[in-house]
Amino acid sequence: MKAVILAAGRGTRLYPYTKYIPKCLLDIGGVTILENQINHVRDCGIDEVIIVVGFGFDKVENFLRSYNGLGMKIKTLYNPFYQTTNSLVSLAIARGEMDEDIVIMNGDDVYEFDVLDYALSFRDEKICLPIKKKPSYEEEDMKVEVLSGAIVDISKSLTNGVSAESVGIRVFRDTGVELLKRAIEEELRAESAESKWYVSAVRRLISKGYRVNSIDVEDRFWMDVDYPSDLFKARFLSNQFINKPGEGRLLKVVGTSR
Repeated sequence: MKAVILAAGRGTRLYPYTKYIPKCLLDIGGVTILENQINHVRDCGIDEVIIVVGFGFDKVENFLRSYNGLGMKIKTLYNPFYQTTNSLVSLAIARGEMDEDIVIMNGDDVYEFDVLDYALSFRDEKICLPIKKKPSYEEEDMKVEVLSGAIVDISKSLTNGVSAESVGIRVFRDTGVELLKRAIEEELRAESAESKWYVSAVRRLISKGYRVNSIDVEDRFWMDVDYPSDLFKARFLSNQFINKPGEGRLLKVVGTSR
C-alpha cells in the first residue's frame, strides 16, 4: 500500500502563518502536520509515501531530507498549477503512482494514529471513507449523506440529509483504485475541472452506482487546519495525539524525528 498526501495548496486562509511556509509544515506541538502524518503512515506499516507539493515545495523537500524515515520511500510530485487549481488536479498528477492499494489524505489533516489504523482495518472494502458526526456542520465541511452504511452523496454544498463530515483520509483498494483513476480522468474532462476537489471523482463513482463504504471514527481525534483558530486548537490538543520525547506512549505515535 502507498500513501498519497496532497500538500500543494497555498493555505491563504491561514495567513499570516502560511505567508512563507506551506501549511503542512506548521508546527502543532513539537512536530509539523506533515511529520505527524508520515509518522502515523509509518507506524501503520506503509513504507511508501507520495507527496504532491506546490507552494513552498523547496521547504517541504528540505524538511524531508532531514526526516528520519527508517527505510521509508518518500517521493514528491510537483503541481505547477497549484495557484489556480484545487485537489483534483493535484491527485491527477499522482495517478502514475496508483499501481496498488492507496490511502489518500489532505496535507492539512491532523489526527491521532487510531483514525488511520481504523480506516485501514476494513480490508474487504474497495472504497472506504471515514466520517465523523458533529452536532452541526459548517459551510467549509465536506459533508456526506449515509444510507445503510454507504455514502450516497458527498459535497461541501450538501444541505439536506447530512449525516456526517467526511474525514480527509480515504482508502482505495483493488478495483477501487482503478475506478478512482478512471473517475479522475472523467472529472478532468468535465467543466470547471481546475476548481474541483478530488472528492468530485468519488461523487462520480457514487452516481454510477459503485458502493463507497462509510466508517464512523466516533471519538477518535481528527480535524483539518483551515484557519488560524484551527491551528490554535490543534496545538492546544496536541498532547492527545502526539507522543512527545520523554513521555509515555499514549498512542502508537512517534514524536519528532529531527
